[in-house]
Amino acid sequence: MPGFSGGWRLLPDYFEWPDQCENMPSMIRHVLSPAGSLWIAGLAVVVIAIGGCATPATSTASPPLAPASVPAISSPPEWRPGDRWVYGWTSGSETGTKTVEVVEIREINKVTFYVVRVGDLEHFYTRELHWAGTMREQKVESRMSPPVPWFVWPLEGGRRWTHNATYEDANSKTQIADRFSVVATEMVEVPAGRFNAVKVVRETDRRDVDEYWYAPEVRFYIKWVGRRGDAQFEEQLREYRQAPRLIPGPPSSAPPSTTK
Repeated sequence: MPGFSGGWRLLPDYFEWPDQCENMPSMIRHVLSPAGSLWIAGLAVVVIAIGGCATPATSTASPPLAPASVPAISSPPEWRPGDRWVYGWTSGSETGTKTVEVVEIREINKVTFYVVRVGDLEHFYTRELHWAGTMREQKVESRMSPPVPWFVWPLEGGRRWTHNATYEDANSKTQIADRFSVVATEMVEVPAGRFNAVKVVRETDRRDVDEYWYAPEVRFYIKWVGRRGDAQFEEQLREYRQAPRLIPGPPSSAPPSTTK
């Protein structure tokens, strides 16, 4: 909200504010949107004719992607500190990489959160992978109440859900009304490999739209295409490294994918 000055809390049911948040500095509004790069496929077959003799060229195109069949994913994945995803992103003419890493599992007022670092921001996700807000240098920068259910479980084809909430940062307070739907299961190719994935679409009453693909094999999304107003961005997984799991977690509920 304009002229905002301290006193509000990130997810009032969960977070207690430190004293230093009473005089919060000017903040940059967090844009809630993983982003990515356009996937382009298609090669031409070149035929070279020399002296009336044609030499067929060898196509280097990848074999076509077969339709994926992903069973219902019954429960959220288990994240552990050290799990890390590296994405390549594009937005207009700009490109870059983004590293997402689980750094801590923290309990606040009897609610467990994954603390996920992206750059100098710490994002808070519930066990169900619902996004609750961000902090920078121990100060709350944004919050969503209740948290955004990017995924619901079981995650299965045809499922739909809605989300009505309040997004708040140092500059404004906005009412959110989102609609989510699982629209397909697909085999998706990104720089990290090929994955069986569940495609989810988020629509809003604003000009925000998101399409993202969740792959059980990497415990998170592998591709994200979004729009904020006139700006479009895209993100694709380049690398996934899981933390050591000396104590095995629950088995995956989806068949393994073919990776490069």
